[in-house]
Amino acid sequence: MSRRAGFTLLEIMLAMLVLAMVVAMVSVSLSGSIRVIEGAMDQGEVYYRAQVALERISEDLTSAVLPDDADFVAKQENSGQNAVLTFASMAHLSFDPEEGTSGLGIISYGVQPDKENPHQLLLLRADTLHRPAGKEEKKSGKEIEAFLLADRLRSVQFTYRDQNGEEQEGWDTTSKEDGSEGKKRLLPVAVTCRLEFWLDEEQDSTLAFQTTVLLPVGLIRPQPKEQ
Repeated sequence: MSRRAGFTLLEIMLAMLVLAMVVAMVSVSLSGSIRVIEGAMDQGEVYYRAQVALERISEDLTSAVLPDDADFVAKQENSGQNAVLTFASMAHLSFDPEEGTSGLGIISYGVQPDKENPHQLLLLRADTLHRPAGKEEKKSGKEIEAFLLADRLRSVQFTYRDQNGEEQEGWDTTSKEDGSEGKKRLLPVAVTCRLEFWLDEEQDSTLAFQTTVLLPVGLIRPQPKEQ
């Protein structure tokens, strides 16, 4: 009779143990690579959102003007979580095909909590066509629509610089300048916008982006009239 050689139960168990260790090592390596890829993609998405938002804000502020019947009003409350900014700008965008008229617009930025994620903030932008005083068509019952400009925000902060280069947290052209004999306050020379996005709330990880925009109209200081 011929003798047949085979694996013992101990050898089979050792082989299964080695195979399990190899599979576990490969799984850990793959999961780590997947987390790195997902983190890179998430960070790239945040960079894109910040770029879109800051480009829109920069274009709006660069085209800011100060007509007689509109003001530049900005206030900062609760550490940047309720930033409000309203001003007139030539960068008006129309999303209504029936009223797709270009021209001077009243642009407003507001910040409010995200209803789905209470720890996150939403940056909203409203843009309405401005009509001269006395020619504005009043439409009862029509609310101003605000569009989402950026989400996943931890904080939003606007700061303003005057003609002397001093930084201020708010700005209001309805107030009168000292010695201006009742004239409206000028536009700020520059506006700095800082957006802080959440990367990982559990790890308290964020990314902050900042840009400073010069306002051409704010750089113009009218000369006093000679008597």
